[in-house]
Amino acid sequence: MNTLIKNLDHLMHSKRTNATQLQDDIGVPQTTTSRILNGTTVNPSDRTLKKYADYFGVSVADLRYNDLTNEENKSLLTPIVNSNNVRVKERRRELISIPIYSVVFCCGDGNKDFGFEEIKGYRDFEEEFFIKAGVRPEDFKLVCAVNDSMAPYINDKDEVGVILSDKELKDGQVYALLLDGDRMFKQVFLEGGGNLRLHSFNDKYPDKIITADNHESLIIIGRQYFRAGH
Repeated sequence: MNTLIKNLDHLMHSKRTNATQLQDDIGVPQTTTSRILNGTTVNPSDRTLKKYADYFGVSVADLRYNDLTNEENKSLLTPIVNSNNVRVKERRRELISIPIYSVVFCCGDGNKDFGFEEIKGYRDFEEEFFIKAGVRPEDFKLVCAVNDSMAPYINDKDEVGVILSDKELKDGQVYALLLDGDRMFKQVFLEGGGNLRLHSFNDKYPDKIITADNHESLIIIGRQYFRAGH
């Protein structure tokens, strides 16, 4: 059973309605609802789905992509349709396109924030990718690596996926960082006394030690979750 059928069936049962009643309430023919539920109509139009969505108090994106029977995933993909960060493919609605940024920069008061610019293209992901990661698409960014300090794990110009909502440092994980304005990917080790060791996989680049006194120079962008080479 695909996500749309599962969601529509669940919502109808929750509201104790049926295809005939929906025809009276929202003007969608009983045959249309039946054909969606039995899988005969596999890709109904957004115009039709919006009538269901408005009636049940959800979004079209919820109906198409989000398992509404699972509270943990509810509204996971709701914001994507009107988001500037991601876009939904028109012909294959189950694919979500994430922009690939070439620049990460400091911004905001005291340079404690960061931003992205220069979109080089898009990479398509299936909805299951975000559900498995437990992340909303708008909290996932693709950025280009800028040197070979993490080679061979991450090479120069590789596309690297970063989960912006995952900033709590875990020992041995790889993070996207800004250090004194310089962007980088590093494996982070938690040392004694509140110190951090930023490790490069490439032996040509020495480790950097961040002490408790100079943590202010370090901005955590997010944890690395995906990489793709060229």
